[in-house]
Amino acid sequence: MFYFIVNPRARSGQGIKIWEKAERILSAGNTEYEVYFTKYTGHARELAMQISMLSLPCTLTVLGGDGTLNEVIDGLARKDFSHITLGYIPTGSGNDFARGLGISSNITACINSILSPSDFALVDVGMCHTSEGNRYFLVSSGIGYDADICRNVMKTPMKKALNRCRLGRLTYIFVALKLLLHYQCCPVSVRIDRKEIHKLPAFYFLAGMNMKQEGGGVKFCPKAQYQDGLLDICLVGDIPKLKILTLFPTAFIGKHTGFRGIHMYRCRRIDIISKMPLPVHCDGESAGSHRHLTILNTQKQIKVILK
Repeated sequence: MFYFIVNPRARSGQGIKIWEKAERILSAGNTEYEVYFTKYTGHARELAMQISMLSLPCTLTVLGGDGTLNEVIDGLARKDFSHITLGYIPTGSGNDFARGLGISSNITACINSILSPSDFALVDVGMCHTSEGNRYFLVSSGIGYDADICRNVMKTPMKKALNRCRLGRLTYIFVALKLLLHYQCCPVSVRIDRKEIHKLPAFYFLAGMNMKQEGGGVKFCPKAQYQDGLLDICLVGDIPKLKILTLFPTAFIGKHTGFRGIHMYRCRRIDIISKMPLPVHCDGESAGSHRHLTILNTQKQIKVILK
């Protein structure tokens, strides 16, 4: 059975038009399917949990951006999802998950792959834990400056305007530069796999990555592998703001890792404690502000259609 969760508001309202193209292909092939449209924040999570409770093997396809996909995996990971194969039709502004797996954004190619897949990947499921509970992710989770960027990108009207021009990725750059001018560092303690402890007097951000890139293609962890059972960590601190400005362009091509103040790790779990509450994100979606964050690889994987 084929199930579809569709965000009609994806890509500044283009999601419904993209679904109509997909629906025509499905109807032409007399495909039996069920479709659910998201109506509010968190709805995709609820729908995914309901579908996961159906015990028969099925394909669940998400039409939306990384945020919609995050809600779906957050819903699935709270139940048994071993019988579910995940399909994806990327229609967001960042599309980091699709970029990381090489999933096409062509509607015809996507539908053909979903109906008759020829290649799959088992993708690690990550989890972030805060005082508000657990949240699952596929791309990344982080705290500090990069999470603040994600939070502000969701609020700025610039995103809708640039999305209409297919330039949504530029939103992250503009917001990042604006926030950096006023960003205040604070001390943090970081513990890796419950062993090593590192203290940074002036902390900017930490990104726990399952994929190589986040934020519309920024390769914070260029060596990350999505099925190795580990997280790749990019930790930035004790570095002048001016230097961050000069290093920022290098992160788009993954050439920032050797500079002083950039710390790279690979682990199953990382804990961070901050002197003050800092913004947290999960697959680019705001998860509030917290002093304590744990990011870990759950050692679970979901089967994803590649083509």
